[in-house]
Amino acid sequence: MHDLLILRASALSSKIFTGHASRACASKNIVLTEHCLKSRIIKYLLVIALLAVILSSYLADTDWEVSHTIDIDAKPSIVWGLLVDLDGYSEWNRYSPNVTGILAEGEVLVVEAHLDDEVQHVKSLVLSIKPGQELCWNTYSWFKFLANGMRCRWLTAMPDGGTRLLHHEVMQGPLAWLVERLYRERIERGLALVNNSLAAEAEAREKR
Repeated sequence: MHDLLILRASALSSKIFTGHASRACASKNIVLTEHCLKSRIIKYLLVIALLAVILSSYLADTDWEVSHTIDIDAKPSIVWGLLVDLDGYSEWNRYSPNVTGILAEGEVLVVEAHLDDEVQHVKSLVLSIKPGQELCWNTYSWFKFLANGMRCRWLTAMPDGGTRLLHHEVMQGPLAWLVERLYRERIERGLALVNNSLAAEAEAREKR
């Protein structure tokens, strides 16, 4: 992980130092002026500060997790059927009404997440599918090395014939703390929203 962060930062610094201003200063073999030297020094300091923030965040324990559990008066087969029917999400899922792609391990989905008044489209890699028990996917966007979210749904058959659904998300990475500050409360509300929406639909189908 350290090597990856360093490579990313090195690539970023390379782009900065070979940017328009630096090319302008070095063009036509003109001797660097005091202004150009100051500009380069500032850019070096900015990159050093960026590296310091990323590395310190990585070394710190910034991981966090949220979950929501609900008991549903419907058979696990009904709850599971709703979870894996991506085309049907628009009928009941108020948190992620649109999820496109093939639901199979190793496939990439595009999840439309409604975080209150903000809508995001997040690429997610399907990690695990255990029929009637578990469905997990993981962030698969370009920023996953900085903040990587894994979301799982676990189903448990209850003695009364109902289903207990645990919806869990863990956020990891050097900038997980930033995602927590910006989105944690909205993600918590989202998990509760999707669980309640799923319960209402499953229970309605159970009664049919």
